[in-house]
Amino acid sequence: MRLALVLALCVALLPGAALADARQDFLDGKARDCPGCDLTDRDLSRRDLAGADFTGATLSGANFYTSDLTGATLAGANLTRTDFTQANLSKADLTGTNTFETIFYRATLNNADLTGSKGQRVTFRRALLGGVVLDEATMPFSQFEDARLAGASARKADLKGSTFSGVKMQRFDLTGGNAEGADFSNAVLSKGKFGDAVLRRADLLRADLSDADLSGTDLSGTRLLAAILTDADTSGANFDGALMPDGNWHD
Repeated sequence: MRLALVLALCVALLPGAALADARQDFLDGKARDCPGCDLTDRDLSRRDLAGADFTGATLSGANFYTSDLTGATLAGANLTRTDFTQANLSKADLTGTNTFETIFYRATLNNADLTGSKGQRVTFRRALLGGVVLDEATMPFSQFEDARLAGASARKADLKGSTFSGVKMQRFDLTGGNAEGADFSNAVLSKGKFGDAVLRRADLLRADLSDADLSGTDLSGTRLLAAILTDADTSGANFDGALMPDGNWHD
């Protein structure tokens, strides 16, 4: 009976022990993968982690400055205040991550997948985000100033109050998304898709919306002064109380 209890205890401890061993091997540089590991506040800067597996890991406060995470898997990871400044996350899987105040300053996330990620006040300033997927992501009050978002998709995403001023984001897809109160001043949004999106009270001063799909878009209370709407589809759009390109208020 006593032997059985000892064996049962050993079996119960195996997963935790194995996880601790995996974490130590990773920290010692003996392993590239560390799924489920707790790497809170660790300095992981300047490391080659291309293709590494961090599924479900806790990476809160960790520092990945200039690290190569190309094609890495971070699905479901906790990235609270994680610093990816100048890191390369091209084609990385960040689906379902916690991105509360995560820093992607000057990071490369071309074709990365952040579908369903949840957080706020995420920093993407000067980041390369070509073809990135933000579908159904929750990232209100985030910063995208001077980023490159051409061909990015944010269908049904929550980007309320975020800043996109001066961003080149041709073909950006925000279909069904929410960017209420966001700042798109001087942004290039040509050929974008904003069908049924909420852009209420957004700032679109001098924004280029040529050839954009604005069908059914809520543009009430927006500032569209000097915006370019050439060949844009505005069928069914709501412009109530908007300041139009010609400087007149829409009734």
